[in-house]
Formats: sequence, structure tokens, C-alpha cells
Amino acid sequence: MSEKIVCVIIGQDCRNYIDMCIESVSDADAIVYLDGGSEDLTIEYLFDRNFRDDLNEGDENKNIIYNEFDPSDSLMISKQRNFYLEYLKKNYKDYWCLVIDADEVLDSLEPFRKLLNDNEWNGNEIFNPRMRHLINNLITEDATKPTHFVPRRFFKITDDKFYPNGEHTILKSKNEIKNLNFQQGLIWHLGYLGGSWDIKKRFDDQILRKESNEHPVEYLNQWKNVHVFGQYPVRQFNPIELPEIILGKFGVEKDMLYFAQRKLEIKHPEMVKQWNDYFKPTGILDLGCGRGCYLKYWKWFVKDYTYGIELSNFAVNNAYCKNVINGNISDESIYEKTDLITAIDVLEHLTNDDLDKTLKNMTKYGKQFLFSIPFIGDPNLEADSTHIQKKTKEEWINLIESYGIKIKETPNDWLFQEQILIFKKEVN
Repeated sequence: MSEKIVCVIIGQDCRNYIDMCIESVSDADAIVYLDGGSEDLTIEYLFDRNFRDDLNEGDENKNIIYNEFDPSDSLMISKQRNFYLEYLKKNYKDYWCLVIDADEVLDSLEPFRKLLNDNEWNGNEIFNPRMRHLINNLITEDATKPTHFVPRRFFKITDDKFYPNGEHTILKSKNEIKNLNFQQGLIWHLGYLGGSWDIKKRFDDQILRKESNEHPVEYLNQWKNVHVFGQYPVRQFNPIELPEIILGKFGVEKDMLYFAQRKLEIKHPEMVKQWNDYFKPTGILDLGCGRGCYLKYWKWFVKDYTYGIELSNFAVNNAYCKNVINGNISDESIYEKTDLITAIDVLEHLTNDDLDKTLKNMTKYGKQFLFSIPFIGDPNLEADSTHIQKKTKEEWINLIESYGIKIKETPNDWLFQEQILIFKKEVN
């Protein structure tokens, strides 16, 4: 029997964020939202999403609970946390709980489910998910540490757990616990996107509760000043790493970011010329062809039956040539017999299931095959966060040959020959 997960969200006047937050945890078994006294449209939004409370009907697995937040109460943070914890003990005992704030977005719940399904836990473990703090904009994050972990946000709901009184209170237990960092579980924090006024409000609230605050006033003043004067340590990152939920909120397509970096380059016609001289193909199928950077030049050499398959609507609609078809390369129905099938920087993006289906399709419908794959040891493999498959060159060769085709030597004078594999179907 698989473990169940309830997500607790803490918020107040958070309409700007709550839609992203709720969507990011929508596949949890239950969601509980603790409101501290919202006066904006937060609660109305939740009712529209079929949440319920004591006065309103809705989904029994989506609940709103209320506890007025008093910013002058030095113990208010711990009171809020114990309030939802007691509610969880009464209604979701033995579930696993993930706690996030309303200005946070979960990257994916899947790593948390995998953590539970792939291991046996006794309930004394408390996990610290990884957190990335966005600072001021969508391409800059907190650089004060190489990796940030937010303490004790994922745990099993049992009677022994409690929050001690205090400002920055963290979950504790009457029993001995294991406190474990969880690298694969990622939460994006958006609280510092609002600018100087939001920084000032956070500072003022902390000063109000200074009696219980573990940070002295001198520290809080320094924290405020480095933020408002732009001196806080930050680093830039590739926005392609952001979840689609965040990008969509700002009207940005992830595919647009990804494929905007993949433009026509002088290497494309040079590489196609080398490949054509070697294979002398009568037809080309380019899998995961993107905007058709290679297909555009294949038409110089191969006049008949040259086309590509691409999943991204953006790439298809902005292709450099007309023969790009929208489709999933793991779907056999879009394949036809052809001489040469290429898969350039594609296989490493596929799940195990899609990889198996794609290799079966390729070897069924093609005669010759060309792959470009970043292997373990190639910096490009880790540079792209969308890469799923991470194998050595030997592992890739063994895998592909298991589908009934044989490896051939890659010419040494080819561009990027170190990551190119050639295979041919054996003729009986």
C-alpha cells in the first residue's frame, strides 16, 4: 500500500501567488490551506478551486482552516504551525506531510513519492527539501550558499511531533529523529520577487516579534539594507530550469526559452555534408528535430522523403523549413520506412519508457542510424537540466545494440565525433 501525502500551505493575502502554489501540489492526496486572515481575493479563489471550510461545501480533500495571524505576537509563528499540526493529527494521521508557504512553488511531487515508494521508513525521519530563492527577478537566485535546504518540511504525521515556541521554529519530536537533507525534492521560493517594499514589510514584521526572534536587531538591519541597496549575494541561472507553472504565470513559454538558444549555425551545413558523404541516404527522418536546423540543409542533398518529428508546438511553428511534423517520437503511428534516421541530442531527454519505444520504432523503420549523445564525463550532460538519461558511451552502445543493430566506427574528421554514434542494420 503506497503512502499518502497531504500538502499544507500557509498564507495570508497571497492572491498573487496562491494559484501557482496550488497548481504545483495539485497531485497531492490532500491539500490543507491555513489562512491567517486574508482580506484580498485569496479565499474566493480557493472556493472557485473547490476548496471547502466549515460553511462552504467542496472537495473533501481540499480544506481551508483559519487562525488569525497577530504580527505583534512574538509566538505567532509557532502558534500557526502547531495549529495546522493539531488539525493534521486529527484528520490525516499517518499521512506524510509536505509544508510550503503560499509564496512557494513545488517543482514536482514525484521525487517525494519516489522517496516513499523506494524505501522503508519508520516515521522518525524528517526531511529537509532543497530550496531555491529567487531574488528580484526570474533569472537571479540567492548565492549565499551553494545549496539551500529548508529545515524539516517533509515528515510523517504522528502524535510525538510538535513545534516549540519561537520565531523560526522547526519541527521536533518527543522521540529520537533522523534529520535528512533531500536533494531531489525542490521548492522554489518567490517571496523576494516583490522588490524593496516587500523587504521592508518582512523587516517590520520581524522587528514586531523581536522578543522571540533568534536574529538580533543589528542582523535584521543589515539583512534589510543589503536587499534594498542591491548588495545581497546573488547568481544568475538559466530560466529554462524554472517550472512551467512559474513561467506560465508571467506569460513565458518554456519552449520559447529552450529553442531560442538553438539557432542556425555554420556547423549545421558542415555536419550535414559530412553525414551525407558517409551515408549517401535516399531518405531522412530527423527525430526531435527542433526548429529543423539540420533538415534545412539535408534538403540540399536529399530531395525525396526528408522530414522531421518534433514534440514542441513552438519549434514546429517557428521551424526553418516546412517539413517538420508535430508529434511524439515514441508514437509508432507517425513513422514510415526510410533509409537514415537521425536523433541529435534527443535520447538523453527521454524517460525509460519513451526511450524503449523510440529505439524500437527506429530499428523497425530505419536502415542506418546516427545518434549524437552527451556521455558521462561530457560537461554538456550536466549543463542542461532537461537531461534525464545519464550513461557512459559503452552503456549507450550496449543499450542500442540490444535492439538488433550494430555499431560502426565514427570518422575521426567529423565535427563533434566524440559524441556521435553510427549504427547500421545487419543485412542477412
